[in-house]
Amino acid sequence: MVARAGYCDCQQSKERSVVHKFLRWVSAGTLAFGLACGASAGQAAEFNKTQTKAIEQIVRDYIVAHPEVLIEAMTSLDAKEAAAKKKVQDSAISKNRDAIFNDPTSFVAGNPKGDVTIVEFFDYNCGYCKRAVQPLLDTVAKDGKVRLVLKELPILGPSSVTASHAALAAHRQGKYMELYKALYAHKGPLDDEAVFNIAADIGLDIKQLSKDMMDPAIAKIIAKNEKLAEALSISGTPSFVIGDRFYPGVQDTDQLVAAIKLERAK
Repeated sequence: MVARAGYCDCQQSKERSVVHKFLRWVSAGTLAFGLACGASAGQAAEFNKTQTKAIEQIVRDYIVAHPEVLIEAMTSLDAKEAAAKKKVQDSAISKNRDAIFNDPTSFVAGNPKGDVTIVEFFDYNCGYCKRAVQPLLDTVAKDGKVRLVLKELPILGPSSVTASHAALAAHRQGKYMELYKALYAHKGPLDDEAVFNIAADIGLDIKQLSKDMMDPAIAKIIAKNEKLAEALSISGTPSFVIGDRFYPGVQDTDQLVAAIKLERAK
């Protein structure tokens, strides 16, 4: 899961990703060099240590003299990986449409009978999700014909899990959306105490909330969302599915309006 602008990631830093890509590029370059010299793929992969070191030195010297080649190679690799990932996600969206758009355990906001559905995977501790929430809600409200499906995906630690459990439990008291908005309005990272204080501030029965949060059915909802996110190759939050397209990261008002317009044009 690669961190990127507008995207909260829970596994791997961008720096590590770049290093891995560089090593893969050098490795591919070593093999390509051997092939260019007339060796078969098997032979090229079996250079001894001295030959490998010499080839890697040639590759290194070339990169130092022409650093733009490294940028071009990684740009090409990024494009290929993005295309491959999109192909997988497109197929996964098609195979999982019912779970994405019609799961009865996911909260539906906006217009339940809207002609376009936006699905969001999110985490209350994700700063990018906080940036995305107001443009999302404003766009849905202004349009009036958008159905919004909210899928809790707590990937940023134990307090994220607590917040998601609380929100799903709040639905049983008819206050899911109120708590959703209040959790996002909180300044700074959430902890368990903050979650319960926020819940109390909006009038939730905390004793009942705590009891409902322990219901295994709520844990199953989150587990189901995690499994779906994995199937869709979702690598962070926020992530959106609109129609048959996947949209990673913060989507501003213009991007959301464009995506909605694209769906209506079909």
